[in-house]
Amino acid sequence: MDGYFTDERLYAALGTRQLQKPPDVVVIAYNFPSWHPSPYMEKHFGKGWTEFDALRNARPLFPGHSMPHYPLWGCYNEAEPEWAVKEIDLAATYGVDAWLVDWYWHEGTQFYQEQLEQGFLKADNRSKLKFAIMWANHDWKNVYPARSPDQAATILPQTHTLADFDRVTEYCAEHYFSQPNYFRIDDAPLFCIFDGGKLIEQLNADGAKRGLERMRERALKLGFPKLHLQVANGYDRMETQLHEFGFDSATQYGTFGWTYGGKPPGSRVPYGVGAVEAIASWKQKLAKVTVPFHPCVSVGWDDSPRFEEFAAVAINRSPDQFERLVRAARHTVADKSGRKLIYIAAWNEWTEDHVLLPDTYWGYSYLEALRRGA
Repeated sequence: MDGYFTDERLYAALGTRQLQKPPDVVVIAYNFPSWHPSPYMEKHFGKGWTEFDALRNARPLFPGHSMPHYPLWGCYNEAEPEWAVKEIDLAATYGVDAWLVDWYWHEGTQFYQEQLEQGFLKADNRSKLKFAIMWANHDWKNVYPARSPDQAATILPQTHTLADFDRVTEYCAEHYFSQPNYFRIDDAPLFCIFDGGKLIEQLNADGAKRGLERMRERALKLGFPKLHLQVANGYDRMETQLHEFGFDSATQYGTFGWTYGGKPPGSRVPYGVGAVEAIASWKQKLAKVTVPFHPCVSVGWDDSPRFEEFAAVAINRSPDQFERLVRAARHTVADKSGRKLIYIAAWNEWTEDHVLLPDTYWGYSYLEALRRGA
């Protein structure tokens, strides 16, 4: 099949046939918690609305297009502790060590935090799985559906202020950092920021640096001597300055997000092409960024439930190709000093088609592939 990510393409992309298999790799999966009713979203879309509604409205766009994919266990409410118990057991069984949970805070306006605060943190087996927060600091747009990200109406803009860094730190310290299963690096709670470029755009370089400094200062006053500040996206123009800005590490929020740039609207790109591009991006980041870099493996990409025919889709994906990319990430971190982390995009991004949870099309095969590969 044209563009298929074979062993030979894996070896060629890495430049070696001898893949290392470090035993101490930590697997962190992004968790997008939009699969429960959240009051802020209900105000805009109606009582009981979740993003499952967008998934149900999706339709195949071309011959062989298998979207939408639905949860094998049925649509669920992740803010219920009973459901959280099932997800935690599943993640721990198949080799996920932690969730990096998308967290939405717009100067104190919140949504989707119910998954953590009402579900996960009240699950009686939560000690099986670590978690950390990724501040999804982007504008929230109506993509249910939209023609393109640029044409989607903004529901809630993201505005950064220095004072808000204090409030974010205070809220996270009170609700999350003190939890016994909060993920730490060198005893420092991990706090990830999705879009580093957004900080500079709104605060300029000096303001962005000061904002991160204020987070550390506030955390210290609240009893947390260290924070591990990570950036996941939007930092291409500051790759060589991440340490200077105050970040401790960098990763990616997937490498296949082509609808948001990189491929023309409506592109149909083989998964294997994206896999080779992903490995090339890891090498580029490792060569340039001035902090430890952790690679991210994408399950797939297809956000046609949000953008219909304007979505750029990863076609011909399969669990064996995903497993090869996991093996590539494991090899990439083998010689790292410190924590060997690989990120998976994602645990549950149903409307972007990068999902580890069992679905009605692939069953458990992606979870099995992760367990073999990691």
